[in-house]
Amino acid sequence: MKYWIVSWDCNGVEFFQDITEHHPDRWAENHLFDSIKASRVVSKPMSFDLVALTMRARANTQRHYEIYVFTSEDDITGNDIRDWFMEQPQHFADWVRGNHSYKIWDDRASKKPAIV
Repeated sequence: MKYWIVSWDCNGVEFFQDITEHHPDRWAENHLFDSIKASRVVSKPMSFDLVALTMRARANTQRHYEIYVFTSEDDITGNDIRDWFMEQPQHFADWVRGNHSYKIWDDRASKKPAIV
């Protein structure tokens, strides 16, 4: 099983990366918190800053960011997923929203009835 992190806003996918080596079954208890706390040196640090991703989402509320971690089968490549979100962005977004393994941020604009 592979683990991926994806971030998108109202303009499309902004960040996408394979995080399998950083996301074993006990990822949230081990690697992530060790990286954030800097309590011990991580042998292979993540190539991106999760805090920076969420800060960007919080600071740009007008862009309605969403950040998710999701899984795929081992034979799926980054190019396969990249092709999917480039060719069928709405289908990709709907699938990730329904099948994500962890939601980091969701500031999706929701349609609300207008009272006139």
